[in-house]
Amino acid sequence: MANILILGVKVPFTSGGQEVLVRTLCKELNARGHNADVVELPFTVFPKESFLNQAAMWRAVDLTTFGGKDVDLVIATKFPSYYASHPKKSLWLVHQHRALYDLYGSRYSDISDDPRDEALRRMLVEGDRKVIGECQFVSGISQNVVSRLEKYIDIKGTALYPPLPQGSAYRRGESEEYFLSVGRLCAIKRVDLMLKAMPIVHNVAKLKIVGTADEPGVMEYYKNEIDKHHLWDRVEFLGRVSDEELIDLYSKALGVYYAPHDEDYGYVTLEAFASGKPVLAGTDSGGVLEFVRHEENGLVVDPTSDAFGHAANRLIENKEWAAQLGENGFSFIQESGLLESGWDTVIDGLLSPLENTSCQSAVGCGV
Repeated sequence: MANILILGVKVPFTSGGQEVLVRTLCKELNARGHNADVVELPFTVFPKESFLNQAAMWRAVDLTTFGGKDVDLVIATKFPSYYASHPKKSLWLVHQHRALYDLYGSRYSDISDDPRDEALRRMLVEGDRKVIGECQFVSGISQNVVSRLEKYIDIKGTALYPPLPQGSAYRRGESEEYFLSVGRLCAIKRVDLMLKAMPIVHNVAKLKIVGTADEPGVMEYYKNEIDKHHLWDRVEFLGRVSDEELIDLYSKALGVYYAPHDEDYGYVTLEAFASGKPVLAGTDSGGVLEFVRHEENGLVVDPTSDAFGHAANRLIENKEWAAQLGENGFSFIQESGLLESGWDTVIDGLLSPLENTSCQSAVGCGV
């Protein structure tokens, strides 16, 4: 039995996939006889100059002993939790601060070419390279995440896909006339593309949106679009729902829209497949495309409202085909080990530093 701390990063008053991942990992470790707990520090993206202070806070925390118990291993998950110092540190990377890396120079990043921003970016990139290089085991939640890690800071890692938190609780049901969108309401998740596609979509179908806003003004923007296109009776915002309600919504959807820009992983994709539903994704949706195959278990189209509208109509017009796409997704999820059995692989990797006392770096361990 090992004493293990999972290092989480919490944005107060919000909830997302990272929180689910941390909570589920802790439960799985404890179920295997380990003594696992979660340590979280609050995180804010404003002002961006505070990133250095937040990294320093993680660096300053002594994580070696609590309540007379030595901590055998820490598992970092997300910027800036991997700045924590510990003799044995694993990384299961959700993502780095993407505005410094793959989103830099795009509309999704507030890091400009101003000399002050460039200095901040340089310090944080160099800091990431140093502290991630300290990890005895380096992994990420998808191939997309570990590929970014190698591309931008030249550190290799292993893709360890998180199994679904609800396991076998998902169910298939008879499809009703609606598409489902699940996730945080913010620009990079691009819920607006499907919302603005609704005038093209046959008016028998509705759009149900699960999630809460985590950007200023996003709900006003969505409501303006609804007013502009007269969609009051066709778009429903459900906010945050219970696990059972979400499972029910998945089970009855005609299809699931999930087309964020260059997503890290995306539980939503696999939840849709576990519910026997096809997924509408974009050609630039990143980790989602590690699972969604065009016209095999979903539709992958250009990230435009027109394209999503016409894709949705294909499913409406041929419900038997839509159901077959969903069945193909269900077969994939059953065979993949991502319902429940995949946890053994994840945990074996994350705990590997406990078995190799001589390993000092990810490169040296052959990761």
